[in-house]
Amino acid sequence: MSIEVFLLVNLAADLTLLCAAARCSGCFSWRRTLAAALLAVGFAVVAALFPLPHFVLPAQSLLLILVSMLLSGHLDFRSWSRPALLLCEATLLSGGVASICLSGTRTQAGGVLCAVSGALLTALTCAVRRTTRWQVHVLLRSPAGTVRFTALVDTGNRLREPISGLPVLIAEAKLVRNVLPEDGYRILSFGSVGGSGRMACFKPSGVWIERGRHRTRAPDVWVAVSAHPLPGAYHALAPCEFAYYAN
Repeated sequence: MSIEVFLLVNLAADLTLLCAAARCSGCFSWRRTLAAALLAVGFAVVAALFPLPHFVLPAQSLLLILVSMLLSGHLDFRSWSRPALLLCEATLLSGGVASICLSGTRTQAGGVLCAVSGALLTALTCAVRRTTRWQVHVLLRSPAGTVRFTALVDTGNRLREPISGLPVLIAEAKLVRNVLPEDGYRILSFGSVGGSGRMACFKPSGVWIERGRHRTRAPDVWVAVSAHPLPGAYHALAPCEFAYYAN
């Protein structure tokens, strides 16, 4: 395999994995994700030029994954915890299986340890269930001002801003009228059981979730402005990504 093909294949694989993890965490950025993928490619080149025992590589890959994720998203660990765990499990399993297939008692012993650790972590991830509060207290900032409101985490809210792919928080116009920007809107089309339509949406300067005196930075979102009242007792519907921060 030529060095060009090696670099392109590694870049494509790393970029795909990091993009998927960033989309799952709700803090996607092309610039930061590409930087993380290039870091991973650099690691692959160093590992190819200076090969180490195969049972050591999975541990190094785990460190690389954590560094890459810090580059791909913001520094809030809670938003990255589940994607990071899944990628670590995949690294342990794949590295362990590769080591088992190699000759050498020490290499195979390390491979078995990595594979068993990955399998146990995967089983634990599938077994653990989260207890979620479906109500969140949101602090939203834009160049026009700041507003606080309570939103319902709607697991059926799968809306995505089509260009960035970021999740969408839906708010009634009267709720966010004091923070509406003058420009920068995008039109979002939606469809539901009750009908379909279009809403204008804008990118806030930042969104935080408040729990008592504690404030946590939420995933990057767009805010869709609903001209009509939302069904139920809530005036805002948060995307399902906010459930991770509502406990």
